[in-house]
Amino acid sequence: MSEHESSSDKPRDIGLKAVRAARIERASSKHGRITGKAWLVALSAVVVVVGAAWLFRDRSLDNQKEDLLSKQRAALTTVGAEWFPIRDKIEKTTLEAAREFKGDYVDPEAASWDFRTLPGIYLRMRVEDAKDVAQIRKSADESARDSFVGCLFRENNPTAAATARGEADAGSGWNDQPWNLRLAYFATRILTDEWVDEVKNAKDEINLRVFVQQYDKAKDNEIPLAIDIVKKAQFFLLVLDEDVPEAKGLTTDAGRNAGKVTERELQQVPHPTRVHLLDLRRDKEMVRLRLESEADFRFAGERPLRDPQVLAAMKRQVNNCALAGDVWAAIKPTAAGDAGATGAGDAGAAGDAP
Repeated sequence: MSEHESSSDKPRDIGLKAVRAARIERASSKHGRITGKAWLVALSAVVVVVGAAWLFRDRSLDNQKEDLLSKQRAALTTVGAEWFPIRDKIEKTTLEAAREFKGDYVDPEAASWDFRTLPGIYLRMRVEDAKDVAQIRKSADESARDSFVGCLFRENNPTAAATARGEADAGSGWNDQPWNLRLAYFATRILTDEWVDEVKNAKDEINLRVFVQQYDKAKDNEIPLAIDIVKKAQFFLLVLDEDVPEAKGLTTDAGRNAGKVTERELQQVPHPTRVHLLDLRRDKEMVRLRLESEADFRFAGERPLRDPQVLAAMKRQVNNCALAGDVWAAIKPTAAGDAGATGAGDAGAAGDAP
């Protein structure tokens, strides 16, 4: 075979080598690249996986919410049966007392009814904050066991030292007597529609876990104690403070109460105060008084205090002690001298302590 014939059997390259190389590259990429259809299939798979995960998570969260709310509904039928009747009675009494004052009244039996040794419930607020149930529940959160209670219920007087340090005028513990209504509202918050709505709006399991913990704590500790105290309570002591112009000049709080008259201002100045005492066992009003009490203090030492917050706290305490003395004198006229001494004595102690 000749050299010419051997070379003729090989395939010949037609055209330029660059053109042929381009053709080969195009053919290779045509079979190796991901097509738009493949991208669409892959993206759809990712969406399906993510959607399934989201749906599973959402259903899991909904199931946890429903489990918690089913427990809440069970508590509503059991605990609610104990709490709601007395809550409704107290709120009705408060709303009626905040309307036009009906005049002073002291039941003859009140003088022999030593309610100060009995378990009871206490609430103090402004008349203006007792216009409807929603306002009562909101304002009750700021109610505290003040020195009016401390002086009227002698066993739990607030200490002069706490006042001198500028601390709150009252205690707020579960063991205080009488028991503050705001603690009952706090303990039973899981029974409210607002709490249910918050559970339903929980965004994730971490947020929901907070409500689970609230429910467990309330169910195991707070509610049993609240119901026990409520069931044992024999009286409801309500104090409503009427606004006066003099208090507006004292609204220096730059926070949420700026420009609004609060109990902290009212209790520093003379103002009409309504005091109602209800016998819960007989659903009978025992005392209804409208008083305006004031007292003052003096410093026995050479270096009087000048801190405005401490001075304001001391003024609230002596005024509240004077109110307690006037109330007790109205209930037991024969003890008027002792009652007056009670208020004056505590007022002097509060002022002399610093």
